[in-house]
Amino acid sequence: MSESALYYVAFSNIIGINDLQRKVLLDVYGSAENIFKERFNSSTPFQHLHPSISVLLMQEWPLDEAEQEVLFAGQHNINIVNVMEDHYPSRLAQCEDAPTILYIKGNVQFQKKYLVSIVGTRQSTFQSKKIIHELLEGLAHLNIGVISGMALGIDGMAHQSALDMKIPTWGVLAHGLDQIYPPQHRRLAIDMMSHGGLITENKKGTKPLPYFFPKRNRIVAGMTDATIVIESDVKGGSMITAHLAAGYHRSVFAVPGKLNDTQSKGCLQLIKNNVAQMYYDPTHFLECMQWELPLSIKAITSPPLTLLFDPITLNILNTIEQKGPIHPDQLSYHLQLSASELATHLMHLEMQEMIHKQAGNTYIRL
Repeated sequence: MSESALYYVAFSNIIGINDLQRKVLLDVYGSAENIFKERFNSSTPFQHLHPSISVLLMQEWPLDEAEQEVLFAGQHNINIVNVMEDHYPSRLAQCEDAPTILYIKGNVQFQKKYLVSIVGTRQSTFQSKKIIHELLEGLAHLNIGVISGMALGIDGMAHQSALDMKIPTWGVLAHGLDQIYPPQHRRLAIDMMSHGGLITENKKGTKPLPYFFPKRNRIVAGMTDATIVIESDVKGGSMITAHLAAGYHRSVFAVPGKLNDTQSKGCLQLIKNNVAQMYYDPTHFLECMQWELPLSIKAITSPPLTLLFDPITLNILNTIEQKGPIHPDQLSYHLQLSASELATHLMHLEMQEMIHKQAGNTYIRL
């Protein structure tokens, strides 16, 4: 058992001291063990600290509980990394409220040249999967890692897409490492062990209660150079993450969408309030971040749509883009087309991957 880890775990579990105060104390005394020993070093220990902090530090430290935590970590190949260690995530260590310790299962090599967090709503749309895939495809040439929060929706898509492209990805949990939440992501969590892993500041037995999710988001924001919000309503965890990232002076991007789409309102608000830059495509993102572009960006100029489609098909495509999601009956009425004629054009557009049929037999523009 690591004696150093024992003191750090105990120190992190002293109730009444926040992360900012812990970080200051560690900077002053050098280590959790030194803070513990200061209790016995003189007749007036901690005399330069505020009395309320001194009282807490002089109380009995939860060393027995910490010992059980360290033993559990050792039995389950969980690394305990403290904020004073070199292999603690370097970007996160710069944040004044960085967690004192992190429990990490999987790869602890966080010192990637580039790290991005990809976040968004649990109620994601079909387009988000395509946006995430194209984003990571455009970043795959970099020495990069992807951070997200393991939630359903955008988070899970980001982790899975990163795995598909062999990009290391870490999920930040709002609970202890003795469980996986949501349970639907158990397989995903296992797969991430070989190309990333799981991170939490919470000890075993910590349940995924609402309080821990916003707290978890500061790790997602603090670990990375940039946070990209794919889809979000005006309230939710991804909005908290975006504001935290901006507060840490990290870059924030948001994917714009239609004004009347609930999943776009948060992104549009971030852009409107200058919290986030508009995300356009991977090349635009790389240029904004001043990161390396791929060795050869081929200037592929797509032929204009007027050369690809006849006027009727083009009219259908434009109508779906303006009014979608839209039902074929509404299209037929709006464009004065028979059902059979419309069906032929819709099939052609689907085959060209220009539109997508959703549940309820409604069409959207891709």
